[in-house]
Amino acid sequence: MKRILVTGGSGFVGRNLIKGLFHQYTDIEITSLSRSEGFISQLLVECPDKRLKIEIADLRDAHAIRQIIKGKDTVIHLGAMKRVDLCEAKCREAVTINVMGTMNVLDYFCGDTFILMSTDKAVEPCNCYGATKLVAERMVLERAAKRLGDNRYMIVRCGNIIGSTGSVMDIWKTQIAQRNEITVTHPDMMRYYTGIEGVVKLYIAVLEFGENGKLYHTPSGEAIILKDMISQALKLYGNKNTKVKYVGLRMGERMVEKMCTPAETYAIANFSERIGIEVKL
Repeated sequence: MKRILVTGGSGFVGRNLIKGLFHQYTDIEITSLSRSEGFISQLLVECPDKRLKIEIADLRDAHAIRQIIKGKDTVIHLGAMKRVDLCEAKCREAVTINVMGTMNVLDYFCGDTFILMSTDKAVEPCNCYGATKLVAERMVLERAAKRLGDNRYMIVRCGNIIGSTGSVMDIWKTQIAQRNEITVTHPDMMRYYTGIEGVVKLYIAVLEFGENGKLYHTPSGEAIILKDMISQALKLYGNKNTKVKYVGLRMGERMVEKMCTPAETYAIANFSERIGIEVKL
Protein backbone atom coordinates (compact mmCIF):
# COMPACT_ATOMS: atom_id res chain seq x y z
CA MET A 1 0.00 0.00 0.00
CA LYS A 2 1.87 3.01 -1.34
CA ARG A 3 -0.42 5.06 -3.58
CA ILE A 4 -3.97 5.54 -2.30
CA LEU A 5 -6.92 7.18 -4.03
CA VAL A 6 -9.71 8.47 -1.78
CA THR A 7 -12.80 9.52 -3.74
CA GLY A 8 -14.87 12.07 -1.87
CA GLY A 9 -11.67 12.81 0.02
CA SER A 10 -12.56 16.40 0.91
CA GLY A 11 -15.78 15.44 2.74
CA PHE A 12 -16.04 15.02 6.51
CA VAL A 13 -15.14 11.32 6.53
CA GLY A 14 -12.55 11.77 3.79
CA ARG A 15 -10.68 14.56 5.57
CA ASN A 16 -10.52 12.66 8.83
CA LEU A 17 -9.59 9.40 7.13
CA ILE A 18 -6.77 11.03 5.16
CA LYS A 19 -5.36 12.58 8.34
CA GLY A 20 -5.62 9.22 10.10
CA LEU A 21 -3.84 7.42 7.26
CA PHE A 22 -1.00 9.92 7.22
CA HIS A 23 -0.58 9.50 10.99
CA GLN A 24 -0.63 5.73 10.65
CA TYR A 25 1.70 5.33 7.68
CA THR A 26 4.81 7.33 6.84
CA ASP A 27 5.54 6.03 3.34
CA ILE A 28 2.26 6.58 1.49
CA GLU A 29 0.94 9.09 -1.03
CA ILE A 30 -2.77 9.94 -1.00
CA THR A 31 -4.74 11.45 -3.87
CA SER A 32 -8.05 13.05 -2.91
CA LEU A 33 -10.66 13.17 -5.66
CA SER A 34 -13.64 15.48 -5.20
CA ARG A 35 -15.41 18.48 -6.73
CA SER A 36 -16.22 20.95 -3.93
CA GLU A 37 -13.67 23.78 -3.91
CA GLY A 38 -14.83 24.84 -0.45
CA PHE A 39 -14.24 21.41 1.09
CA ILE A 40 -10.99 20.98 -0.84
CA SER A 41 -9.76 24.23 0.69
CA GLN A 42 -10.76 22.91 4.11
CA LEU A 43 -8.86 19.67 3.47
CA LEU A 44 -5.71 21.58 2.50
CA VAL A 45 -5.93 23.67 5.67
CA GLU A 46 -6.55 20.66 7.93
CA CYS A 47 -3.97 18.46 6.21
CA PRO A 48 -0.98 20.50 4.96
CA ASP A 49 0.99 17.40 4.02
CA LYS A 50 3.30 17.17 1.00
CA ARG A 51 2.18 13.58 0.50
CA LEU A 52 -1.35 14.78 -0.35
CA LYS A 53 -2.33 15.26 -3.99
CA ILE A 54 -5.55 16.90 -5.18
CA GLU A 55 -7.65 15.91 -8.18
CA ILE A 56 -10.91 17.57 -9.20
CA ALA A 57 -13.29 15.53 -11.36
CA ASP A 58 -16.79 14.08 -11.62
CA LEU A 59 -17.12 10.36 -10.89
CA ARG A 60 -19.27 10.08 -14.01
CA ASP A 61 -16.41 11.28 -16.23
CA ALA A 62 -14.95 7.93 -17.28
CA HIS A 63 -11.95 9.45 -19.09
CA ALA A 64 -10.96 11.52 -16.04
CA ILE A 65 -11.40 8.57 -13.67
CA ARG A 66 -9.23 6.35 -15.89
CA GLN A 67 -6.40 8.89 -15.79
CA ILE A 68 -6.66 9.61 -12.07
CA ILE A 69 -6.85 5.98 -10.94
CA LYS A 70 -3.85 4.91 -13.02
CA GLY A 71 -1.03 3.59 -10.84
CA LYS A 72 -3.07 3.55 -7.61
CA ASP A 73 -2.73 0.32 -5.64
CA THR A 74 -5.49 1.14 -3.15
CA VAL A 75 -8.87 2.83 -3.66
CA ILE A 76 -11.20 3.94 -0.86
CA HIS A 77 -14.41 4.96 -2.58
CA LEU A 78 -16.30 7.44 -0.39
CA GLY A 79 -17.66 9.73 -3.10
CA ALA A 80 -21.46 9.72 -3.40
CA MET A 81 -24.68 11.65 -3.08
CA LYS A 82 -25.71 10.95 0.51
CA ARG A 83 -28.68 13.09 1.55
CA VAL A 84 -31.86 11.02 1.49
CA ASP A 85 -34.12 13.96 0.62
CA LEU A 86 -31.92 15.19 -2.25
CA CYS A 87 -31.58 11.68 -3.66
CA GLU A 88 -35.37 11.36 -3.61
CA ALA A 89 -35.79 14.70 -5.37
CA LYS A 90 -32.97 14.10 -7.88
CA CYS A 91 -33.05 10.34 -8.49
CA ARG A 92 -31.25 10.54 -11.82
CA GLU A 93 -28.32 12.36 -10.24
CA ALA A 94 -28.18 9.87 -7.37
CA VAL A 95 -28.18 6.89 -9.74
CA THR A 96 -25.57 8.29 -12.12
CA ILE A 97 -23.22 9.36 -9.31
CA ASN A 98 -23.67 6.47 -6.88
CA VAL A 99 -24.07 3.64 -9.40
CA MET A 100 -22.45 4.76 -12.67
CA GLY A 101 -19.70 6.60 -10.77
CA THR A 102 -18.91 3.47 -8.77
CA MET A 103 -18.93 1.43 -11.97
CA ASN A 104 -16.32 3.78 -13.48
CA VAL A 105 -14.05 3.49 -10.46
CA LEU A 106 -14.37 -0.31 -10.44
CA ASP A 107 -13.84 -0.62 -14.19
CA TYR A 108 -10.51 1.24 -14.15
CA PHE A 109 -9.20 -0.11 -10.84
CA CYS A 110 -6.13 -2.30 -11.35
CA GLY A 111 -4.69 -2.27 -7.84
CA ASP A 112 -4.70 -4.55 -4.82
CA THR A 113 -7.34 -3.23 -2.42
CA PHE A 114 -10.75 -1.65 -3.09
CA ILE A 115 -13.02 -0.48 -0.25
CA LEU A 116 -16.52 0.92 -0.82
CA MET A 117 -18.17 3.11 1.78
CA SER A 118 -21.82 2.15 2.17
CA THR A 119 -24.67 2.89 4.56
CA ASP A 120 -27.19 1.18 6.79
CA LYS A 121 -29.83 2.53 4.40
CA ALA A 122 -28.66 -0.08 1.86
CA VAL A 123 -30.23 -2.74 4.11
CA GLU A 124 -33.69 -3.53 2.72
CA PRO A 125 -33.75 -0.06 1.12
CA CYS A 126 -36.89 2.04 1.03
CA ASN A 127 -35.39 5.14 -0.63
CA CYS A 128 -33.35 6.03 -3.69
CA TYR A 129 -30.14 6.62 -1.74
CA GLY A 130 -30.28 3.21 -0.07
CA ALA A 131 -31.13 1.51 -3.35
CA THR A 132 -28.19 3.07 -5.17
CA LYS A 133 -25.79 2.03 -2.42
CA LEU A 134 -27.18 -1.51 -2.41
CA VAL A 135 -26.46 -1.75 -6.14
CA ALA A 136 -22.96 -0.36 -5.53
CA GLU A 137 -22.42 -3.00 -2.83
CA ARG A 138 -23.52 -5.77 -5.17
CA MET A 139 -21.14 -4.57 -7.88
CA VAL A 140 -18.25 -4.72 -5.41
CA LEU A 141 -19.28 -8.20 -4.26
CA GLU A 142 -19.50 -9.29 -7.90
CA ARG A 143 -15.91 -8.15 -8.45
CA ALA A 144 -14.87 -9.93 -5.26
CA ALA A 145 -16.34 -13.20 -6.55
CA LYS A 146 -14.60 -12.84 -9.93
CA ARG A 147 -11.27 -11.50 -8.74
CA LEU A 148 -7.98 -12.62 -10.24
CA GLY A 149 -5.02 -13.11 -7.92
CA ASP A 150 -4.96 -11.68 -4.40
CA ASN A 151 -6.96 -8.50 -5.04
CA ARG A 152 -9.41 -7.57 -2.30
CA TYR A 153 -12.83 -5.99 -2.79
CA MET A 154 -14.52 -5.02 0.50
CA ILE A 155 -17.31 -2.88 1.91
CA VAL A 156 -17.53 -0.71 5.01
CA ARG A 157 -21.12 0.04 6.00
CA CYS A 158 -21.68 2.94 8.41
CA GLY A 159 -24.64 4.39 10.29
CA ASN A 160 -25.03 8.11 10.94
CA ILE A 161 -21.66 9.71 11.67
CA ILE A 162 -21.68 12.27 14.47
CA GLY A 163 -20.38 15.66 13.38
CA SER A 164 -20.57 14.98 9.65
CA THR A 165 -21.88 17.62 7.26
CA GLY A 166 -25.67 17.49 7.26
CA SER A 167 -25.87 15.26 10.36
CA VAL A 168 -28.86 15.81 12.61
CA MET A 169 -26.81 17.39 15.41
CA ASP A 170 -25.14 19.71 12.91
CA ILE A 171 -28.55 20.76 11.56
CA TRP A 172 -30.03 21.28 15.03
CA LYS A 173 -27.08 23.38 16.14
CA THR A 174 -27.62 25.69 13.15
CA GLN A 175 -31.40 25.83 13.68
CA ILE A 176 -31.01 26.80 17.34
CA ALA A 177 -28.50 29.51 16.45
CA GLN A 178 -30.82 30.91 13.77
CA ARG A 179 -34.26 30.73 15.40
CA ASN A 180 -33.93 28.80 18.68
CA GLU A 181 -36.05 25.96 17.32
CA ILE A 182 -35.32 22.46 16.04
CA THR A 183 -37.37 20.40 13.60
CA VAL A 184 -37.81 16.71 14.38
CA THR A 185 -39.35 14.01 12.19
CA HIS A 186 -40.46 11.58 14.94
CA PRO A 187 -39.18 11.24 18.54
CA ASP A 188 -39.27 7.43 18.45
CA MET A 189 -37.22 7.06 15.27
CA MET A 190 -34.23 4.74 15.85
CA ARG A 191 -30.82 5.30 14.26
CA TYR A 192 -27.24 4.06 14.63
CA TYR A 193 -24.64 6.71 15.43
CA THR A 194 -20.88 6.42 15.13
CA GLY A 195 -18.03 8.73 16.10
CA ILE A 196 -15.53 9.59 13.37
CA GLU A 197 -12.66 8.08 15.40
CA GLY A 198 -14.34 4.68 15.27
CA VAL A 199 -14.94 5.01 11.52
CA VAL A 200 -11.28 5.82 10.83
CA LYS A 201 -10.18 2.97 13.08
CA LEU A 202 -12.41 0.53 11.19
CA TYR A 203 -11.10 1.61 7.78
CA ILE A 204 -7.50 1.15 8.87
CA ALA A 205 -8.34 -2.26 10.36
CA VAL A 206 -9.97 -3.31 7.07
CA LEU A 207 -6.97 -2.03 5.09
CA GLU A 208 -4.65 -4.07 7.30
CA PHE A 209 -6.59 -7.29 7.78
CA GLY A 210 -9.81 -7.20 5.74
CA GLU A 211 -10.75 -10.20 3.61
CA ASN A 212 -11.98 -10.21 0.04
CA GLY A 213 -15.77 -10.25 -0.32
CA LYS A 214 -16.50 -9.21 3.27
CA LEU A 215 -18.70 -6.40 4.53
CA TYR A 216 -17.61 -4.70 7.77
CA HIS A 217 -20.03 -2.53 9.67
CA THR A 218 -20.03 -0.12 12.54
CA PRO A 219 -21.18 0.76 15.18
CA SER A 220 -21.49 -2.30 17.38
CA GLY A 221 -23.94 -0.90 19.94
CA GLU A 222 -27.71 -0.52 20.07
CA ALA A 223 -29.64 1.93 17.96
CA ILE A 224 -30.36 5.28 19.61
CA ILE A 225 -33.88 6.69 19.92
CA LEU A 226 -34.11 10.16 18.42
CA LYS A 227 -35.69 11.69 21.53
CA ASP A 228 -32.47 10.95 23.42
CA MET A 229 -30.55 12.88 20.76
CA ILE A 230 -33.04 15.74 21.16
CA SER A 231 -32.31 15.96 24.89
CA GLN A 232 -28.59 15.98 24.21
CA ALA A 233 -28.90 18.72 21.57
CA LEU A 234 -30.96 20.92 23.88
CA LYS A 235 -28.38 20.54 26.65
CA LEU A 236 -25.48 21.34 24.32
CA TYR A 237 -26.91 24.14 22.21
CA GLY A 238 -30.33 25.18 23.49
CA ASN A 239 -31.96 26.90 26.46
CA LYS A 240 -35.28 26.85 28.29
CA ASN A 241 -36.94 28.71 25.40
CA THR A 242 -35.81 26.37 22.63
CA LYS A 243 -38.81 24.93 20.79
CA VAL A 244 -39.14 21.46 19.27
CA LYS A 245 -41.27 21.24 16.12
CA TYR A 246 -42.38 17.78 14.93
CA VAL A 247 -42.77 17.53 11.15
CA GLY A 248 -43.34 13.78 10.56
CA LEU A 249 -41.45 11.33 8.37
CA ARG A 250 -40.18 12.71 5.08
CA MET A 251 -40.23 10.93 1.73
CA GLY A 252 -37.91 7.92 1.84
CA GLU A 253 -37.53 7.76 5.62
CA ARG A 254 -38.47 4.90 7.93
CA MET A 255 -38.73 4.54 11.68
CA VAL A 256 -36.02 1.92 12.27
CA GLU A 257 -32.73 1.28 10.44
CA LYS A 258 -30.73 -1.97 10.42
CA MET A 259 -26.98 -2.52 10.06
CA CYS A 260 -27.34 -5.90 8.32
CA THR A 261 -29.70 -8.83 7.80
CA PRO A 262 -29.30 -12.50 8.83
CA ALA A 263 -28.93 -13.39 5.13
CA GLU A 264 -25.75 -11.32 4.88
CA THR A 265 -23.44 -14.01 6.19
CA TYR A 266 -20.46 -12.10 4.81
CA ALA A 267 -21.14 -9.15 7.17
CA ILE A 268 -18.81 -8.69 10.16
CA ALA A 269 -19.30 -6.46 13.20
CA ASN A 270 -16.79 -5.28 15.83
CA PHE A 271 -13.88 -5.94 13.46
CA SER A 272 -11.44 -3.30 14.67
CA GLU A 273 -12.16 -4.18 18.31
CA ARG A 274 -11.89 -7.91 17.61
CA ILE A 275 -8.42 -7.71 16.13
CA GLY A 276 -7.27 -5.07 18.61
CA ILE A 277 -5.56 -2.83 16.08
CA GLU A 278 -3.98 0.38 17.36
CA VAL A 279 -4.62 3.51 15.35
CA LYS A 280 -2.85 6.83 15.80
CA LEU A 281 -5.51 9.51 15.41
